Amino acid sequence: MAVSGFSDNDSDFEWSETLRTFYFRARMVLSRLWWVIILCIGIGVGIKWYQQSQRRPEYRSAAQMVIDGQVSIPEGARYQEVFLNFFGTQIKLMNSQQVRERAEQRVAALYPELKKIPVYVAINQAENASAFDLTAVGSEPEYVRRYLDALMYEFLAYKEERRNQTTEKVFLTVMQKVLEKQQEIEALEEQKLEFQRTNNIVFITEQGNNAGTYLADLNNRRAELRTEIRILNNMGQDTDSELDALTESKLSSLDSSYENAKRQVDQLRAERDEFSIYMKPAHPKIRRLNQEIERQANLLNIYRRQTLGQLDNRRKQLVAELANLDEIIAEWETKALKYSTLLAEFDRLNSRLESAKAVHSRLLSSIESIDITQNTHQETISILQNASPARPVAMDKSKQIALGGVMGLLLGTGILALISMLDTRVVSAEDVSARFTPPVLGVIPLQVAKKGARLQLLQPGDDRVMFAESCRNIRSSMLFMNLDGQRPQVILLTSAVPAEGKSTLASNLGITLAFAHSKVLLVDADLRRGRIHTEFDIDAAPGLAELIEDTTLKLDDVLIKTETPGLEVIPCGDYPERPGELLLSKRFDDLMKEMRERYDYVIFDCPPVLATDDTPSFATKVDAVIFMVRSNYTRSGQIKSSLDILELRGVAVDGFVLNFVDTRQPSHYYYYNRYNDYYNYRANNKGSSKNKAKPNVS
Repeated sequence: MAVSGFSDNDSDFEWSETLRTFYFRARMVLSRLWWVIILCIGIGVGIKWYQQSQRRPEYRSAAQMVIDGQVSIPEGARYQEVFLNFFGTQIKLMNSQQVRERAEQRVAALYPELKKIPVYVAINQAENASAFDLTAVGSEPEYVRRYLDALMYEFLAYKEERRNQTTEKVFLTVMQKVLEKQQEIEALEEQKLEFQRTNNIVFITEQGNNAGTYLADLNNRRAELRTEIRILNNMGQDTDSELDALTESKLSSLDSSYENAKRQVDQLRAERDEFSIYMKPAHPKIRRLNQEIERQANLLNIYRRQTLGQLDNRRKQLVAELANLDEIIAEWETKALKYSTLLAEFDRLNSRLESAKAVHSRLLSSIESIDITQNTHQETISILQNASPARPVAMDKSKQIALGGVMGLLLGTGILALISMLDTRVVSAEDVSARFTPPVLGVIPLQVAKKGARLQLLQPGDDRVMFAESCRNIRSSMLFMNLDGQRPQVILLTSAVPAEGKSTLASNLGITLAFAHSKVLLVDADLRRGRIHTEFDIDAAPGLAELIEDTTLKLDDVLIKTETPGLEVIPCGDYPERPGELLLSKRFDDLMKEMRERYDYVIFDCPPVLATDDTPSFATKVDAVIFMVRSNYTRSGQIKSSLDILELRGVAVDGFVLNFVDTRQPSHYYYYNRYNDYYNYRANNKGSSKNKAKPNVS
């Protein structure tokens, strides 16, 4: 039995997580690009408003055509419209280009004063009736009405013309077939007469029947001869003077003397066996019986040889008779085949002649039916109501404008969906883990500072519980990365691009390490745009740049102690002209060696990888490289490019830290709502010993 720590609703939970993730991503895209929706709605409304303002007044005319059904025709002939896909076919025919052009020409001929305009015609099947509802819409009322009338008349005329053309074509085709069949009948009758002149059909029929009967008798006789020959061939197969049962039976049936002699031998042997019970073999009576048995056996052999000779002569006679019979059968088979061939040819001529006459008769009946149909009115569709006077069509501008807004909304939603699919920004830790090999050491929730204020660093007893726990979690993950079994001492923090929060993380990471009673040095190695001094509200110089350039300065000359016990900071100093060369100098190597000896942990805040070449060159000298990623800001391509640059220098990133993570994400939403009471227990129950003893861990 499998034991699992998950409930039966795991699949439902996964679906809910997927939906929440989708909803969260949609909200993020919408929060950034909400103006796309507004713009698309405005464009849609504007287009529809312009179309309605430029649209000319329209007029609508209505008419109706009815289906009469089936037309009965005299003398048994009947015409019936094919109703398979009937309505769709008629609607397509009414809307065809040929009918429309004919309607336009009819209007132009009957009403030359009317100016031609585009007319839209809608044709639908009437509800619960075998009829068509026709509606024509155009900008000139009189032309619309006349055009709709002309369309119905030309539709009926076009159908009539097509029907007449089809009927005439069918009539000509059938007449051609009739003439062909007449010629075929005459040719077949001539062939039949010629065959009868050269062959006596009565004689051929009688001879064919006699030949068949005689051949059957001959085949039966041949079968009997073959059977008798096979029996004779199997006889006389004796070994050691012992005859097989078949030969014995045949000899006995052919020669009664042989049977009597055989019976006499059996009787003498029985007497000898009886006397042998109480007489010795040399007894005169036994000896006399043996002599008599031998004499009778010799007589049997003589009879057998004579009989077998007779059987051999009989076999030869039968073989000769069979050979003669085979020749006779072959001759009669040739005669029978000849008679059968002649009869078959005669029957084939009769069959072809009868078939041709039957087809000819059906074709003549078809011609009569076509002739009757051609002279009868066959149209099943008629005009029930002519086109009504065209009336103005009310324009619902508000509905059209609303439709434009809906279309714009759909367009904007589609654009946002496309942008969302093409967006490669990293959002969650799952995105980082799915795309890159190094592990995610931790995530830092988004902290919103007051406008114009700087985010405060961690303090003892900080009430930003989730933020503080996230920093501690990163500290623990970093220390227990198990790099060759040792904790990393010199740690480098970097990112792909600026503004990802690495300086703030470096400062808070140094504070959390100092909280663990470690001696920590935080070094601002970003000699171009260092920000550590702003985090701790200290002077930027003298700092690391002066310490490397001025050999007279000592490490203690630039160290600044912070309010956090155990944490000291070296700011970046004044920005030098060649910062990259300073980090690669021999002086800096000596300073790093001294830092390793004096501090438990040394943290370097370095520039972004894609911004400068300082970090890739310097990263080869540290124990661990931590890569900062900003949620919903850093693109996966930027991260990959940074990792490739570091890999070219032989540097492997040891872990990612995801910053600015929105706590409304599905995973953080679940995490926050379930354990927020636990994190805030101390703050909410400060001073209550009873509550401390029994914390609320729902």
